[in-house]
Amino acid sequence: MRLDGVLGQRPALQRLSAELAAGRLAHAYLFVGPAGVGRGSTARALFLALNCRQRDRETPCGQCDSCHRFLAGTHEDFIELAPPDDAASAQIKVEAVRQVIHTLGFAPFAGGVRLVLIRSAGHLNPSSANALLKTLEEPPPDNILVLTVQDPRELLPTLVSRCRKVTFSPLPDETVRGELVRRGVDPEAARLRAAAAGGSLGRALKLDEDELGRRLEWINAALGRGGGPAEDWAFAEELVGTFRGARIDRQGLAQALDLMALVFRDQAVSAAGRPEMRLMAGQSPDEDLELAAERFALVRRAQERILGNAAPELAVAVLMDDLRRAGTRRRF
Repeated sequence: MRLDGVLGQRPALQRLSAELAAGRLAHAYLFVGPAGVGRGSTARALFLALNCRQRDRETPCGQCDSCHRFLAGTHEDFIELAPPDDAASAQIKVEAVRQVIHTLGFAPFAGGVRLVLIRSAGHLNPSSANALLKTLEEPPPDNILVLTVQDPRELLPTLVSRCRKVTFSPLPDETVRGELVRRGVDPEAARLRAAAAGGSLGRALKLDEDELGRRLEWINAALGRGGGPAEDWAFAEELVGTFRGARIDRQGLAQALDLMALVFRDQAVSAAGRPEMRLMAGQSPDEDLELAAERFALVRRAQERILGNAAPELAVAVLMDDLRRAGTRRRF
């Protein structure tokens, strides 16, 4: 039986389907990739495929008792653990992990395979991570644990080493846009939301066009100011502050700069004589294609530095200075 019902992610689905067919599934998996691209959906699809009563089918039937209970959200052998909210400081507490570990001491209640999905596992605090480590060292039979992270460096190396890693990639903009339209989003709004979502359908579904517009005005105002080191640092502190908790949400901060990259992307396509390819309405086009392309590349490099553990405020402040210097060079 193969996994079904997940948008995109063909390599990951093919690999897991092959391991399922060969009876070689791991006891613990680490699903690595951006949030909102199908990691949780894949874990759910794996559970369905493992527990569907119609084992002779190519995909889960959706009609048997096990499928019905899972689709209704009442299956006792699917356990989901997650931080209490989306804040960077949110933690998965040790008490919640211990409760799951206690449940794993019993055989699956329905006689199939139990699956525990730990979403945003980077939010495990040291105590909860260490408690989970012992379970991964001695996994109980007929149980599979799936941990999702954006970057393996969010976890203790000892946890990572005990899981089989599966990589998930950002979804193409066309795929995200098509799914948004299928769900009733206006096509023009879907284009903007897909472009601003960085390949994450989950993020695109949460984006609000009005909020995007306000954030875009803020970014354009910062880009339009003459500025200097003090202004650049103030902008950097304000931006980074929204992603700072007990630790910095580097992935979220890098994604926040996607909107800035879109500004320069639209300027570039307009300067290239392709205004119909613009993703955002009402933005003034830049007449210099090389300048727009250079500034787009500067944003992407800043995102790489942030994801590579550069000091976040410094990376953003340097980006603002680089963007200004690029414009100055083009004028002379």
